[in-house]
Amino acid sequence: MMLRNNKVISLFIIIISFFSCNNLFAEEISFRLTIDYKDINITGKTVKAMVINDQLPGPTLKFTEGDIARISVTNNLDINTTIHWHGLLVPAEQDGVPYINTLPIEPGKTLVYEFPIKQSGTYWYHSHTDLQE
Repeated sequence: MMLRNNKVISLFIIIISFFSCNNLFAEEISFRLTIDYKDINITGKTVKAMVINDQLPGPTLKFTEGDIARISVTNNLDINTTIHWHGLLVPAEQDGVPYINTLPIEPGKTLVYEFPIKQSGTYWYHSHTDLQE
């Protein structure tokens, strides 16, 4: 009976270990984002807008919990910018709030954000620089 209990306990430990390994199937998922200006017409009047990868809103970025997000952001604007990952649990220096925890991305420069995806859900991203929100 003792041997059987040990096997059950061992199996239980293996199962718990398997399911507690969040990064067992993790992948590094990479995206390249370019922030630029573009003339757009949504209401019948053409205006200059900030776009990401030539679109407004920016592209959908899809990840699976446990993945590592690696997002290269190039600033083609003539002003500083950042990207704030709204609602995502990220390291403080990756949060994208300029001069609080992240330096802004200067014109012509690229910043690589890299962080683990710790939760599932639907979130959005936007700039936290000046009035770019």
